[in-house]
Amino acid sequence: MWLRVFEAWATARLLSSPAFHRAVHNAHKQFRRLKDGKPMEEMGGTNIDHQRPSLFKHFIDEVKDQIKGGPPRR
Repeated sequence: MWLRVFEAWATARLLSSPAFHRAVHNAHKQFRRLKDGKPMEEMGGTNIDHQRPSLFKHFIDEVKDQIKGGPPRR
């Protein structure tokens, strides 16, 4: 019985700890970074263009493909 009381106290203490929440937040951030790549908010102003093509560039590439008669890119 005392083991359960200690476990409940330790769990409550851990969940109320800011350090625990920071560790979980950082682990979640690293997992999302591995899964999805670098988040948009961390890229900064001009770095966004280097990572993802703009809609205008995609449009120009599609027009070029149609002029050449090649299959569309997907």
